[in-house]
Formats: sequence, structure tokens, C-alpha cells
Amino acid sequence: MISASLKDFVSERLTLKNGLMLAGGAVVAIALVWLYRQIDLRALETRADATNGGVVFAVITVLPLAGFPVSILHALGGLRFGTGLGFVLVAASILIQLVLSNRLVRVAPRLFARWLEPMRRRLPEAAHESLTLFVMLMPGAPYFAQIYLLPLIGVPLRKYLPVSFVLLVARSFIGVVFGYESTTLTPWKIVGFAVYTLAITAASTLAFRRLQQKMKDRPAGGDDPKRRA
Repeated sequence: MISASLKDFVSERLTLKNGLMLAGGAVVAIALVWLYRQIDLRALETRADATNGGVVFAVITVLPLAGFPVSILHALGGLRFGTGLGFVLVAASILIQLVLSNRLVRVAPRLFARWLEPMRRRLPEAAHESLTLFVMLMPGAPYFAQIYLLPLIGVPLRKYLPVSFVLLVARSFIGVVFGYESTTLTPWKIVGFAVYTLAITAASTLAFRRLQQKMKDRPAGGDDPKRRA
């Protein structure tokens, strides 16, 4: 039985624009299947296996701090290390990134303030816990913006680290598995990954909208970092 809130969400979001976006996504999926057939993935796997593991881990950890797409790097981790070790190392890289991003913002706050001002203006006045969830669930928010924005607006590392870490690690799982499976992909596997990604995106968007509504109905707490920053 679909809940009333989910029905409202579906009826609200299934517009012509979103239909066109879904059609575009289907075209992209078909293009990926075609591209997959053009690549020598066995040669790619051999090259990945020959690459120094320490170098791969360093790349996975450092490049997201500079804005490189994190999903590609998580797939690289799965391709190089497999699902088990790959997932552990990706989780370790996320933990390091959360700590390092906090330190970098402390060193150069004005640089990050200019960089992230458009996203910062979108944030509501809220307590630390609600604001952490808001940033982590914000649709379309780039990874690098999520890890820099919370320390920039004054949320303490000890408060946002547990929630951010769990959500980011959970989100990374599909990328690691995709990287591991990349040498044996089939059209049906690609469709499965696409459906899983859409489901996660829809669930995150629904949770985000519910949180938005709760934050509108409830005044900000005394530890509102956006107000102080």
C-alpha cells in the first residue's frame, strides 16, 4: 500500500519535464551499453591490477577534495580492490576526506565561502542535526560541496561526522560494486544499476522534502550555525 505522502510525491514529480528527463536517462543507458561493447574491459582490468594499490588509494582520497567526480573514483576502487577491500578502503577515504575538508576550511575559510556561497544561500536556519541531514540529502549537491559546506557554516566535526560518514559510505556502495562488476557487465546489470540509482535518488529526495517540511514547521534551535556564520 503506497502511503499518502508517497502518492503526493509521485503526482507532484511526474511532470512532462521529468518524463523527458527519464527518457533522456534511457537514451544515456542505451549509449552506455553501446560504449561498454566498444571497450576492452579485460585490458582495463589488467591495467588496474598492475597499478600500485597505494597510488590508487591516494587518488581515491585526494581527488574528491579538488572536486573530481567521486562516483568514478569509487568505481575505480571496486575495479582495483574488489568489493570487500574496495568498500573498506573507500570508506576509509571518505573518513579522511571529512576530516581533511574540515581542516582545509579552517585554514582558508574565505576561499571556500566564495566558492560555496550559492549553496550556502539555499540553506535554512536550523539546528546542527537537521542542517547536517539537509546538506547530505540535498538533491543535486556535489560531493565536494557537501563535505566543505558543513564546516564552513560552523557545524562542529564531532556533530556531523557520524551522520555524514554513514550516508556517504552507504551511497558509495553502488559505485564500488559497479567498478568490480565492470568487466562482466551485461545490459541487464546496467539496467539494474540504473534502477537502483534511481530508487536511491527518489528515496533521498522524498526524505529531503519531508525534512524541509519539518524544518518549516519548527523554529530553528539555539545552535543554528548558519545564523552565526
